[in-house]
Amino acid sequence: METVFPIAVRSTDLDGQRHVNNAVFFQYFEQARLAHIARLGFLPTYAPGDGPRHSIAIAETACRYKAPAYYGDTLLVTVRTREVRQRSFSLAYEVRREADGVLVAEGESAQVWIDEQERPTPLPDAARRSLEASLGA
Repeated sequence: METVFPIAVRSTDLDGQRHVNNAVFFQYFEQARLAHIARLGFLPTYAPGDGPRHSIAIAETACRYKAPAYYGDTLLVTVRTREVRQRSFSLAYEVRREADGVLVAEGESAQVWIDEQERPTPLPDAARRSLEASLGA
């Protein structure tokens, strides 16, 4: 299963050359990642409360830039689950310009599930099942 997340390029996303700054793509990945995780039915819990808290830490992320994007573009960020491990999972990203389908960037990220003490911990069963089900979909 993949999640497609549309993003309208804002003027604040641009650099001095008037195209989307390279660092902004990691923000796009983050927005798409959270949408993908929510679609899979689980979100990290950050706020203090009665139940156990858990979170996802980014262990590694990368981006390869293929073409510039500009103010006014709508970008479609597609995110897919690539791999599920005991305490982590990886995602792949593809960013295309909606108007012409041009590949603008692609990347990946590795996420580690952490507990309240910020130590790696096994993925909860429900999250693991959901991630594994999304691999072949």
